[in-house]
Parts: sequence; C-alpha cells; structure tokens
Amino acid sequence: MRKRDLIKKRDQQLVQKFHELYDVKRKRMDDVLKELSENVFFLNEDYIYSRIFYCQENNAYYNELLKSKSLQD
Repeated sequence: MRKRDLIKKRDQQLVQKFHELYDVKRKRMDDVLKELSENVFFLNEDYIYSRIFYCQENNAYYNELLKSKSLQD
C-alpha cells in the first residue's frame, strides 16, 4: 500500500473515533483529543484537530457521520 493510502485510512479511523467519542458518547472536546492523542493514534492533539477540521476530505466525512446520526434520531 502506498503511504497516501495509509494516511487516508488512518484519517478515516481518526474521524470515526472522534465522532464516536465526541458526538455519540458526548465527551468534552479536550478530553477526546487527549485520549486520541495519548491512547489511540499517538499524534499531537493539534495535529489531530487540524486533520479532522481543516482537511476538506476529512471534514466532509465527519459531516457525513453527523448527518447519518441525525437521520437515525
């Protein structure tokens, strides 16, 4: 697998886990970022935040997850 493909897969997992902890389990944003940083992905909290909210593809995926959750409610 190419590096770009691995990064895309990692980012999707990152967005899914963030969504699960923040939107489903309703944890605080700083707690979610800390947990993802220290226990799951071992990346800097600021980097995780930027990958979710400033990367257009990842942000679009996050918004899809939010829409699918609101449709289930």
